[in-house]
Amino acid sequence: MDTRAPHEALYSARQAAAERRAAEWAKKSARIGHLRGFAFLSFLIGGGIFVADGNTPAAIVAGAALTAFIVLIKRHDVVLDAEESEARQALLNAHAFARVTSSWQFLPQGKHTPDLQGHPYAADLDLFGAGSLYQRISVAHTRYGKARLTSWLLSPAPLAEIGPRQAAVAELARMLDFRQAFEAQGLALGQRKSQSGQLEVGEGPDPAALIRWVQSATPLPGGLLLTVLSFVVPLASIAGLVATFRYGQHPLTWIGPFLVGLGLLQLARRATAETFGAVSTTEGAFLRYGGMLACLENLQAESAWLKARAEELRTATPSTQSRPSLVMARFRALVGWFDLRHNGMVYPFINALLLWDIHCTRALHAWRSGAAAGIERWFEVIGEFEAISSLAGLLHDDPAASLPTVGASGALSAGQLAHPLIAFDRRVANPLPGIGPGEGLLITGSNMSGKSTYLRSLGINIVLALSGGPVVGKDIVLPWCKLGTSIRVSDSLASGVSHFYAEVSKLKATLDQASGATPLVFLLDEILHGTNSRERQIGARWVLGELLQRGALGIVTTHDMELCRLTPPLMERVRQFHFREDLDQERTPSPSGDVQASGAQKMTFDYTLRSGPVASGNALRLMRSAGLAVPVAIDSVEEPRPTDDTSTSAAASSKTSVD
Repeated sequence: MDTRAPHEALYSARQAAAERRAAEWAKKSARIGHLRGFAFLSFLIGGGIFVADGNTPAAIVAGAALTAFIVLIKRHDVVLDAEESEARQALLNAHAFARVTSSWQFLPQGKHTPDLQGHPYAADLDLFGAGSLYQRISVAHTRYGKARLTSWLLSPAPLAEIGPRQAAVAELARMLDFRQAFEAQGLALGQRKSQSGQLEVGEGPDPAALIRWVQSATPLPGGLLLTVLSFVVPLASIAGLVATFRYGQHPLTWIGPFLVGLGLLQLARRATAETFGAVSTTEGAFLRYGGMLACLENLQAESAWLKARAEELRTATPSTQSRPSLVMARFRALVGWFDLRHNGMVYPFINALLLWDIHCTRALHAWRSGAAAGIERWFEVIGEFEAISSLAGLLHDDPAASLPTVGASGALSAGQLAHPLIAFDRRVANPLPGIGPGEGLLITGSNMSGKSTYLRSLGINIVLALSGGPVVGKDIVLPWCKLGTSIRVSDSLASGVSHFYAEVSKLKATLDQASGATPLVFLLDEILHGTNSRERQIGARWVLGELLQRGALGIVTTHDMELCRLTPPLMERVRQFHFREDLDQERTPSPSGDVQASGAQKMTFDYTLRSGPVASGNALRLMRSAGLAVPVAIDSVEEPRPTDDTSTSAAASSKTSVD
């Protein structure tokens, strides 16, 4: 029987195939490099012989060698691009392999940690950072994709948007080749080679400066007059130079228009400098997105969400019938002319004579005000596709993933519910009994039995469902809702906040959410465990009753069995379930080789949800299993050893009263 994870063989094979192709391209690159060197050497030798004695065959050889050298340079660029493309394919399949084999905690996406201060559930549910949901699912490599996926996980989509996103996720899940081709283009944005020569993923370039220039560039002064003069003055300067040096005319013939040209350059200096600064620093950042746009322009989709965005790009520039990827290619050509500025020896003379800066700026301004006017939306579409592709990858890769039913109202329930961050072969799925508005579950259980994981499983699946993505489980139904949690509570020495006060603050924030027409789903773990038993019971029952009274629905967990004794009004709205542990006799091999039972007992957990409250706790047994000789009953506690005869009788009397 194949014990490998689902799709493990698929991604492993795709990675190996891409690595083989990359190695083949590397061999071709090496051969072309040798041929380039031979061609250039032949050119030098042939050219040298021709210069020395005018040998015609040598000139022919030199010409042919130079032609071959130029052709080989262009071919080498193609081969290098192909090699890098296959290396990217190998890397992204290695990342996909890590996701399905539960080694995704080392993927670079874990470095993405947005500010979560005050968010009602993100920190409790491990949405971001190392070992997070974001790290598990994200295939976003652009700043726009990262921001979009982050926003989807931090706030629910409008109810009307969830259905179209689900249809897009379902369609994209089947389009592995497209998703990987699109991701490879995004991967190219931030790829770099380490010192060892390995391909690594870094932060992609940011075209924000160029977008700002497109939206608010300083116009060229002078309008039509400057445009006319920018053509007339260079022609007059050139004609004056010819007249002066060829026909002996007065130098003012060319100096006059030349000085006028310098004046025009000074007049347009601010606009040309701003344009050059914008395009020269962000050209690469802008152009590298062209491959991603080309992928989306060529996408043939059926779902309305995907089709609308692909069509939006294909018809983005109806006036010129140019797709965004072609608009970017036009930009590259224009910037190429502006690059003359980097040639310190030639540029000053050419610019002064031909008004080069003005012509380049005018052309780029025409490009800016025409086809490129909507480029910000193009980047937004790229980000949306990266986010939806991340959700589609989870649906494709996880064998337990499915699309939930999200309604405007109703109960919260699941046939099976599992945690997407636990490996598929180690996770335990549990049902979620139906919970309607004003109803709740009280789940009891001993330490380490699975209560907190169950809460996180529900919470993280609600987040996925409300983003329009898949959930890990079956038959999951939920209303469009708000989510509030108190699972992981941290104190703060810097701000003087105690653990108990931090928990009270989170409970207050959760209660504040439980108002309005949108129902709140609350997930409260070990409620008020930072205070004494009596006050915990009073406070916990009040919080639960208040939440249910406001129409919220959710789950409270505790290991305090006294909380199971609810008041009659709460008993009508709250059902009780529990997780438990089992004690197994540890077995050790005897000297004869037989396996015999030892005196110790081993605690095991099946992480299965059961009806009713738990019968007992396991804290003392856990302490004993860790090597602490704590008694399991209060009457086994030994009193401190007396120090003299006088204290002996007092100690005995004290022990009698304890018993």
